[in-house]
Amino acid sequence: MTSHANSPSMPLDGIDGTNPLGFLAALGTLVVARQAGESTACLRWQQGRTWIPVLDGLTTEDKDELCQRLAIALKGKDVSPDAETKRKAAQDAYEQARTAVKKEKEKIKKEKLRKKEDRDKAYQERVLPLDNDATIRRNEWLAALKEAVPRLELALGARIDCTAREYREHVEEFIQSHDRASREAVQYLAAFGSDACTEDGKGAPEERAIEATPFCFIRGSGNQNFLDTVRQLQGKVTSDGVRQTLFEPWNYRDKGLSMRWDPIEDKRYALMDTKPADDGTRTVWMANLLAYRALALFPCAPTHQGLGTTAWAKVDGEEEFRWPLWEFAAAPELVGTMLQLRELGQDQLDRAALSRRGIAAVFRARRIRFPPRGASYKLNFSPARQLL
Repeated sequence: MTSHANSPSMPLDGIDGTNPLGFLAALGTLVVARQAGESTACLRWQQGRTWIPVLDGLTTEDKDELCQRLAIALKGKDVSPDAETKRKAAQDAYEQARTAVKKEKEKIKKEKLRKKEDRDKAYQERVLPLDNDATIRRNEWLAALKEAVPRLELALGARIDCTAREYREHVEEFIQSHDRASREAVQYLAAFGSDACTEDGKGAPEERAIEATPFCFIRGSGNQNFLDTVRQLQGKVTSDGVRQTLFEPWNYRDKGLSMRWDPIEDKRYALMDTKPADDGTRTVWMANLLAYRALALFPCAPTHQGLGTTAWAKVDGEEEFRWPLWEFAAAPELVGTMLQLRELGQDQLDRAALSRRGIAAVFRARRIRFPPRGASYKLNFSPARQLL
């Protein structure tokens, strides 16, 4: 706990801490404020019409000045138009090569070759060369992407699907660098997953894709990918957008580029008078980007049950995100510690124990999949429920 009796405080009236996106956006604001030079910034919550975050320990009382600093820190490195052009061309070439592999596999399948040796021969002669070309194109795309991302961790790809070997290579590269950007990149890679936990599949574990954090709600459906969405959101940063997110009621006027962490985005045909695709996703861009930056406080680690992620647990077979709200000024390191409290994961919360730690409320939201089965689905948070 930190005392900031003589330092400016700033309520972030636009954010609702009972909304998982709002909670993450508040934590992201704290993380970015520290990176923007507000070295004593801390976060607490105050209850009014809802739970509102308050930044303490600031050096300014001017909202516009704070938002300008946050916007500069959010933007990251400038990307040249030439680098972006090369990235897009390389990504298009990779996607075409990957499509060619898929089409050739489908063609062989339709031929219904009965003998295994005939199927193996067709694969070796027709698919393998295309697969090798796709690998070359992917490496070219990743090299071009590295020069066209505003933040280093985004060079991992469009989504969190790198192999354990690739993940480890990125981590080792960043660890060997001693600049702040590389240190931050390691924090986010730790939040994405672990090279010790991979998806089920054929081949050696190090050549399988890593298991992604449960925060990864967008995995290619509707041509939306987790890391690529973050990259595009960085191009939308403005100080005005930050101000509207932090200090004004959210109007959901931004179209697309959502991390799908707001329960309001759970749109289904049975609950609407129009097709969801007709309206498009409406969201708050800077809330999503600030929320992404909060992931630095949610590292993953291997457990005996697979990938474990800070503040996540399985309840009745469903993945559940739980978050605490506190009424004292907490630095990012202390926030990270609170998020990992064992008491938060208990079936029956110990009100007295949590109260002694300064926690005033606990909320949860479940990760829901619709439809429950099938290859095409969307992930959302359920509406939040107060547990304490």
